[in-house]
Amino acid sequence: MKERGMRLREELARLIELQKMESAAGRIQAKKKVLPVQMTTLEDAFKSFSVVVDTEREQLESLRKRRREKDVQLLAGQEALKRTRERLFEVKTNKEYQAMLKEIEVFEAKNSRLEDEMISLLDELDRLETALKTGEGELEAHRRRYEEEKARLEAELNSLAGELNVCVRKGSELKKEIPAEILRKYEQIKSVGRGVAVVAVWREVCDGCHMSIPPQLYNELQKSVLLTTCPNCNRIIYWENRNG
Repeated sequence: MKERGMRLREELARLIELQKMESAAGRIQAKKKVLPVQMTTLEDAFKSFSVVVDTEREQLESLRKRRREKDVQLLAGQEALKRTRERLFEVKTNKEYQAMLKEIEVFEAKNSRLEDEMISLLDELDRLETALKTGEGELEAHRRRYEEEKARLEAELNSLAGELNVCVRKGSELKKEIPAEILRKYEQIKSVGRGVAVVAVWREVCDGCHMSIPPQLYNELQKSVLLTTCPNCNRIIYWENRNG
């Protein structure tokens, strides 16, 4: 009887250890699914930030192009105004003189508008250049954080793969040491979706369903002679001494 009790305790210990390995493997597999999602979210956030800076860079280049175009227009307008003023001294009639003055007035107004637009463009260029410089600094800091976090997640993912292999290997080894009938019972309980299949009992209360078991069953459980299941939740139960 004593030998049988010792053998059952050993088998239960292996069963409990198997359950720990399988539970750990389940947690690792769940985390392995979460980590790639976190990596995708991280990458999307970095790309979104990069797009903002790229947009600012494109806006700045577009503004610089407009400024160059306005420079050309203003230079052409100033040259045209100069030539018109020079021609003013060549006119012979008052009518031609008045027409030339009108033409000069048009050129001056056009050039004045171009100069105002240039001032506005320069102000906008200063603003965008400052914003881009700030954005590029933030992007570089963001890039460093992104690369560090990505490397950490990749390392964790690789580590989890190793941990999972250990759990699976230990689980397979334990299964070989557990009697087929006990292992079959364990698998049956797991298959009905009860989460854990092996739970402790203390002071006549099952840790699986948190309900009381009969006193006589509790007494028998402490002897550890027979494989016992909870009459309420049908999980495999074992007595756990929590006094010390």
